[in-house]
Amino acid sequence: MCNRLIAAVIALVLALYMLMFSASAADFRLALVLDDIKSPVFEVQQIQIQLAHDYPGSGWLDIDIAAIKVQNDVWKNVNVSCRTFHLERENIHCTDGRLNIPGLLSFPVSLHLDSASSLLKINVYPTKSEDWQFTLQWDQTSWQGVVAISNGQLSQIVAWLPGYEQMPELSSGKINGTARLEGDWSGLKAATVDMSVVALTFADQTGLHAGEDITIALKSNIVRSMQHNQWHWQSDLYWQEGEVFWQPVYMTGDGHHLNLQGVVNDTNVRLLDSGLILAGIGTFNFSGLMSRTDNQISAFKLAADKVESSALFGQILKPFLRDTSFAEMEVTGYLDLAVRLQEGALQSINLDWEDGSIIDSRDRFAFHRIHAHIPWRAGNTAIADISMLNGHVLHIPLGAVRVPLEINKFNLFLPQLALPVLDGVLRLEDFSAAYTENGWQWKFNGELLPVSMETLTAALQIQQMHGTLSGYIPEVRYDGNNVIVNGVLQLNVFDGSVVVHKLKLIEPMGLTPHLKADIAMRDLDLELLTGTFSFGKMEGRVDIDLRNLELANWKPVHFDARLFSSPGNYSRRISQAAIKNISALGGEGAAVAIQRSFLRFFEEFRYSEIGWRCALRLDICYMGGIEPELQPSYTLVRGGGIPAITVMGYNQEVEWQELVNRLQRITLEKEPIIQ
Repeated sequence: MCNRLIAAVIALVLALYMLMFSASAADFRLALVLDDIKSPVFEVQQIQIQLAHDYPGSGWLDIDIAAIKVQNDVWKNVNVSCRTFHLERENIHCTDGRLNIPGLLSFPVSLHLDSASSLLKINVYPTKSEDWQFTLQWDQTSWQGVVAISNGQLSQIVAWLPGYEQMPELSSGKINGTARLEGDWSGLKAATVDMSVVALTFADQTGLHAGEDITIALKSNIVRSMQHNQWHWQSDLYWQEGEVFWQPVYMTGDGHHLNLQGVVNDTNVRLLDSGLILAGIGTFNFSGLMSRTDNQISAFKLAADKVESSALFGQILKPFLRDTSFAEMEVTGYLDLAVRLQEGALQSINLDWEDGSIIDSRDRFAFHRIHAHIPWRAGNTAIADISMLNGHVLHIPLGAVRVPLEINKFNLFLPQLALPVLDGVLRLEDFSAAYTENGWQWKFNGELLPVSMETLTAALQIQQMHGTLSGYIPEVRYDGNNVIVNGVLQLNVFDGSVVVHKLKLIEPMGLTPHLKADIAMRDLDLELLTGTFSFGKMEGRVDIDLRNLELANWKPVHFDARLFSSPGNYSRRISQAAIKNISALGGEGAAVAIQRSFLRFFEEFRYSEIGWRCALRLDICYMGGIEPELQPSYTLVRGGGIPAITVMGYNQEVEWQELVNRLQRITLEKEPIIQ
């Protein structure tokens, strides 16, 4: 292909020579017809060249090309003409030529041929400020060509590129620089490119791909090795200014640098000691081998040292997590990374993370002083060593832990882990995870060894509670979207027990996670419970059923709640403060009765039964009491013994937030004074 193209240029030059040497002749005519020029990249069909001059010193030139094909694009009836030639014995000048492609462009051109120095120059002027100069010089053994571009409009170029219809629309951009080519009559031997693009701006119709005020520079050279029939090349691409949004990643040009060097022949492309410098992030060195026959990568290596985790996560990885709870994470530390592919398959990964941290900007969790060595091998089991000095989840402190994680392909296994939580320990057993077509899936079981409620509530910055919290954790599994507990979750709190059934957490890593569960609490100590919340003193035991519980973004949207006295023999007493607070939830009648009767002289009263119901629907709590059915008035406390008192409720419907506000006011107020 290259030889045929050179032959076409030679034919044009010879024709011009013939015109010069016949400049003294009158009415000279010359017509040339060239064969088609074909290559894997482009094809030129039916080239006709006509030369003539009508009187000494003047002539004209016409070049007609039936079609130029570049992959799927075809330009027909291409014409280069020059109606006024200035002919001399050794020179031809054309100053008013024109390049015309119907329906695409029509540009002024100029031409100069100097036979003494074997020099041909062609200038194309797409606009007044643009100049595309093509220079060719030759001797008996070699030739040199130069393409020099001044203020070239990129919008003029993209229409010539294959598949440009699928590219973002280019609104501005200028190209300047030179491309130099050297060869002999057997073909191209070397090429050097030094180009820069400024003020590049583009966008597609969706707005998902855009760039503005981009400045890039390209320096490249390629040399042919005749001995081995291969090409050695090196290229440097510098992104100096501008910004790009390529959904979902946004980056600015702050001095990023891509270096590519290698060897290419008829069968392979080999990368040698290439590198990518991402300013503020780190340097990534790589090499590889790709087959030209099927474009498959047969070998590839990548290595990076001391990569800035904060910038890598913030600029490259975080945008892909924007719809998850990880979108508000901040990551620090330094990464060392090594990746190896062989025969198109991933063979190994080594990841070392030093002095790392993971911090949620909303302070939901944090993990500090992380050190991790994570090896991965395609055909062997490897052991990762991960350690953390401390951290917290929802302000619950976590202690130091070391995790010897077993990795086998895309399967993870951890036999046992003991994580310090406050003054207790969370034990996880038989943790396993696997990467499937639905993403990561995992499961584990374990137990929580006793944690002091005093330290737990202090960490959560809520009303102080007493006692301990402990429990058994059955199999918990994650299917790629939801966390499901197989079995019952058992906890011990307020000297009673809590059993959680049908626990399911939907899209826990999403922005609006949902939780569903049925909860049964049995034999809770009322004195511990009410004393915790400054509700007023109550002695006794209660059971609580919370069925069809549903939380959306950790706020209740649906449940059926029932609180009732536990069966059995135990002391059942209630203080005046507790009576007043209960009446504030269900009606003020009982409190008024206390103030206006002799009962106000008693500090405590006996009761036989207590009960309260709430069915939450559309932010409305439909309340009831001991009675099984909803009624206009309902019993919250049923008296028994001496002195006894009965508390009735009258509020059947209360907005949920209003009920929460009432409870908050009750727990914040001091114990009322009964007069």
